[in-house]
Amino acid sequence: MSEVHSRNRTGSSTDDGDGISLLLVDDDQDFVALASTLLEAENDRIETTTETRPADALDGVDLDTIDCIVSDYRMPDMDGIEFLKTVRADYPDLPFILFTAKGDEEVATQAISADVSDYIVKDGSSEQYAISATRIENLVDQYRTRQRSQHRQQLDALSQCVVEAVLTEPTADAIERAVCDCLVGELYGAAWIGRRDPRNGTFQPAASAGTAALFDDLSITTDREPESVEEHAIADGKRHITEALSMRDSEWAQTVADHGFGAAVAMPIIAEEVPYGILGIYTHRSEVDDIEIETLSRLADLTAFAIGASKRRHGDTSGQVVELTVDASAADLPFVRLAEVLGEGVELVETSQRDDGTSLTLYRLDTDGDVDASDLAAVRETLAAETVEAVDGDGTADLAVVTADPWWEPLVDGYGANIRTATAGDDGATLVIELPPSVTVRSVVDHFNECHPGLELIGRQVLRREDRSIETVTAEVNEALTDRQQEVVETAYQAGYYEWPHETSTEAVAELLGITQPTFSTHFWRAQRKIIETLLDSNEELSTD
Repeated sequence: MSEVHSRNRTGSSTDDGDGISLLLVDDDQDFVALASTLLEAENDRIETTTETRPADALDGVDLDTIDCIVSDYRMPDMDGIEFLKTVRADYPDLPFILFTAKGDEEVATQAISADVSDYIVKDGSSEQYAISATRIENLVDQYRTRQRSQHRQQLDALSQCVVEAVLTEPTADAIERAVCDCLVGELYGAAWIGRRDPRNGTFQPAASAGTAALFDDLSITTDREPESVEEHAIADGKRHITEALSMRDSEWAQTVADHGFGAAVAMPIIAEEVPYGILGIYTHRSEVDDIEIETLSRLADLTAFAIGASKRRHGDTSGQVVELTVDASAADLPFVRLAEVLGEGVELVETSQRDDGTSLTLYRLDTDGDVDASDLAAVRETLAAETVEAVDGDGTADLAVVTADPWWEPLVDGYGANIRTATAGDDGATLVIELPPSVTVRSVVDHFNECHPGLELIGRQVLRREDRSIETVTAEVNEALTDRQQEVVETAYQAGYYEWPHETSTEAVAELLGITQPTFSTHFWRAQRKIIETLLDSNEELSTD
């Protein structure tokens, strides 16, 4: 089945005074040459391409570049009506004028039924070409006006779809999928959002829509000189557009062109200087106009803002969360394996995303001894981590594990979950997570069990955040902070570090405390995290399922 192309050369760079690309088809070589010369002489906007066979015109001419077709009726192999119907299958609005002989009223009737734009009776006079040139110019100008209006309506509808998606979808993953779905339609045939995998430099799709085979065939990487629009966008953080892909020599361009695409756009997804990925968009048209580039840029910025906001929030504004307690003793989760390898109790302390695209997971070990080099090597091998380091934390032994695909990321990014606790030891392993009330519990459990078989849901309850007095909040903060953390926060406050701009430096506060600057920073930021969690995370049990 033919795909209908919404051909568009009607952006801000095109107006009614631009050149007119005319395709002239007639089996009489002498006539087609004469008609081409006379039409160009009558109107200097007209530039002609000539063919003597409709089949050659269909095979050899990129109709995306043509503004109007003028064709004879009586031709061998394929007559003008058949040619018109073939063109209309792919280009329903392209101006098409049919030349007919005098007395061919039946042909004119058939042409009108086939949706011809106009027909002209050949009479051999010089005035005929002046009239034809005027008709061509009028048809093209009207066509471009309609195309501009339609194009803006399509972009408006696309923008509205994306706005609704980013406002209603609860998680970053859902936002990415919805944005890609919105993009694929009349204007674009494929779209994806991807991120760089720091382990091997490849571009891994997080969400996609449209021609799946295209994404299977594309190889996007940062381990070579940029070739694709995505690679250029990753390299410099700027938007990139490549048009007329079939005319380009690169392997990437030829691969994309082989799938029927004519142009590609890549937009960085960056909010508040935090990169969330690259948006790649592919269209069957050979060029993309300025209006849609600006529209796509705004939509990429909106998507980045929404993803950032989604990652920052936990739960929703209803004041309720669903708490799940999961027995993870039989599951192949990293913190469970860590406890088995080291023979110590393990507790998840902190999770965070790093600027290079990797993730940091901080674990606390229930041990009186230090973690030696052999322990670190065993952990690194067991967890297939990029780096494992012992750090100066609140416990005797804290381990910082850096990985590209942390086990908790699908829960946090995919469902907006909050990992409340994750512990493993001699008594088994338990995972407690909080979900927004809009998320279906069964879908979370099933999805997570597919990745880590052996999980068993053993508890579920609905919790509500309640208003608290200043006295209650103060007591909760004091209870959450260690003595050392309280000392660090109070000293920093008294020294003016909380003022903006800072009245003192971290080095000066550390000197007052008699500790190193890195140690101060560790205690200070963990204290800030506990304070924020305490402010946002007080719950009252409502019911237990």
